[in-house]
Amino acid sequence: MDWTESFRKAWVVTGLTVRYLLTTRRAIATGLLALVPVIITLSLAAARVEVLVVLLPPIVVAYGVTEAYGRVTFATDIDVLWGFLATTILGSAAYGALFLFISVLVRRPLAVGLMIGFVWESVVDNIPGDVPKLSVIHYLKTILKDVIVINPLGGYRTDVSAGGAAGILVAVSIALVILAAFVFQQMEFRQKAG
Repeated sequence: MDWTESFRKAWVVTGLTVRYLLTTRRAIATGLLALVPVIITLSLAAARVEVLVVLLPPIVVAYGVTEAYGRVTFATDIDVLWGFLATTILGSAAYGALFLFISVLVRRPLAVGLMIGFVWESVVDNIPGDVPKLSVIHYLKTILKDVIVINPLGGYRTDVSAGGAAGILVAVSIALVILAAFVFQQMEFRQKAG
């Protein structure tokens, strides 16, 4: 048997296997369910709906599916849902304000934003002392640690309460938006004067 004959037989077996896997009822149902978030996201994007509306429904749906899979009522672990909703809203506001401020402050905001988002926020927890307090993720983890009863973040060390962390995130978000507006206004005045 030559190489091409072996390849042809393997291709036939692969084709039959893929066809069988894709035509079962379970595969078709899974494929259709997988399209639901895509359709919702595209519909919301086409309607130009705010970002927050795109973020919150998937969290509620994922929570509902998880509760249904565990065969418990929707309200059994409601603290988990509220914790994730709160951190999503506060995190979106804080990161949005931070990246807005960066975008008016530096010439290449994408590189700086990626460095902060993927490098700084990833390694900051490993730095001793109060340095983690200079990150958004520290306050988000603090909120999750205190709000969700059964939590892998239960051992997360922080001296800030969930309410204090939420207050800090709101204050920082507001301050960064105001600073971004001020910096932008100053840059605009310089351009008009120059």
